Amino acid sequence: NTTITFNKAINFSHADSEGEMLNIFGTKYTVGSATDTDTLVLLKSAAKVSLDTENPSADVTIDGSTYTVELVSASDTAATVKITDSAGTSESKEINEAASKKVQGVTVAVITADETNLKLTASIIVGSDKITMGESGGTVTKGESDDPIDGTTAYIVGGTDAVTELAVTVFAPDTSNDAVLPGESFVDPVFGSFKLDFAGLSSPLGSASRDMISVQNSGDKAM
Repeated sequence: NTTITFNKAINFSHADSEGEMLNIFGTKYTVGSATDTDTLVLLKSAAKVSLDTENPSADVTIDGSTYTVELVSASDTAATVKITDSAGTSESKEINEAASKKVQGVTVAVITADETNLKLTASIIVGSDKITMGESGGTVTKGESDDPIDGTTAYIVGGTDAVTELAVTVFAPDTSNDAVLPGESFVDPVFGSFKLDFAGLSSPLGSASRDMISVQNSGDKAM
């Protein structure tokens, strides 16, 4: 179990919370604009930018790579955002408010968008890995496709509008993955910042220091 507690109830679904950064187990996450009264969305290694007609682009660094974020167009409900990576390859997509899409390898979320006769504006979050926690007792999902992370259960104590605790339970999803063998490790599948490491046995199986215990027959029916 991994647990994050707050000293006061936090309304993650409030507009002021969107784009705010949390430091969870040594990794920075940003509250995604798709967070609502039922769902908490977190974006890893994210940056928040405000773009408009006068300042239509900005550079951001995500997981050590630099991207240029450009506001192509905007309406009262959506924005078209262009992402260009360091190699000069770019991709554009229209994204609704309080939603996100994968654009040129990064997740782009639009918090607000607006269009007037004089100006286009948009508030945007750009990040890498997307983690979604639904109603308490549901499976944690990742990515824009909301792929389930097998063997996980999330609990949002108080609901997303008054969170006092976030707890994630991790367990073996099936009998083929319910052991950590010598020389292997089990990495936390949600936050990925810690692991259970089985470096090896203090006395290897083939060591001469081990005793041999034999179970043999005694007569026809006894052992």
